[in-house]
Amino acid sequence: MRLPVKSSLVLYALLLGSAVVFLFPLIWMVARSFMGLDDLYKVPPVVFPTQFTAEAYSEIWTIKPFLSYIGNTGIVVFFSVVGGTLSAAFCAFGFARLRFPYRNLIFGIVLATMMLPGAVTMIPVYVLFSKLNWTNTLLPLIVPTFFGGGAFNIFLLRQFFATLPHDFDEAAKIDGANLWHIFWRISMPLCRPGLTVVAIGVFMSTWNDFMGPLIYLSKEKSFTLALGLYALSPGEAGGATIGSITTAQLMAACSLAVVPVILVFFFAQKKLISGTVVSTGIKG
Repeated sequence: MRLPVKSSLVLYALLLGSAVVFLFPLIWMVARSFMGLDDLYKVPPVVFPTQFTAEAYSEIWTIKPFLSYIGNTGIVVFFSVVGGTLSAAFCAFGFARLRFPYRNLIFGIVLATMMLPGAVTMIPVYVLFSKLNWTNTLLPLIVPTFFGGGAFNIFLLRQFFATLPHDFDEAAKIDGANLWHIFWRISMPLCRPGLTVVAIGVFMSTWNDFMGPLIYLSKEKSFTLALGLYALSPGEAGGATIGSITTAQLMAACSLAVVPVILVFFFAQKKLISGTVVSTGIKG
């Protein structure tokens, strides 16, 4: 249905205004990362710098070991995406394609775990990893992702696997394929949109995870980027300088931290939207 011209203009104006409101914190962060001290001290504050300077981006590497933070985050993200996506696919395939006693009951219990507050399991899980001497290592952030990948991811992929015709399985069995071949060579390629959605979800949640590293990591050499950014702001957050660093340096570090997330979204948004449409049945 095509809208009248006036209605379209009003709609576009509302969308543009909403976009500006939601993007303003990001614009503010990036703009202040390019400001000198004169602009940072101005009252009332200015949104855009009168003189652009990129010194903050070259200085932050000497203030904190950002390369170490990025390296640790990259390790955690890589293994979490691989482990979370594959293990969720294993579980989802079993629930969708295999027949075993109490399958629906077990799947219901898995879904019920989504209602469990994270704070309930926080202390027992910490004690477990502490007994294993895994604290101050990246293992508590990686290993759990290889055990299921999360109830929501299992539910999402199960919906994809359940839509595949069972004739595919029968034809593959006639050709001599075993269960592993059916899973890996037939079902997984056909469910690529769902796997992409899960992989992107795991990437974004792991990259932005702050609570996990805060609980398990206390030595700076094992900090992830989210925890490293927190370590940059020990003092007040409203002035032009925070502790030994300037607001511009802090904003520069935060701006660099969001770049991978934005790049992943822009390069994968087509597959992300198509996967969401297939899983929910919503069409634009």
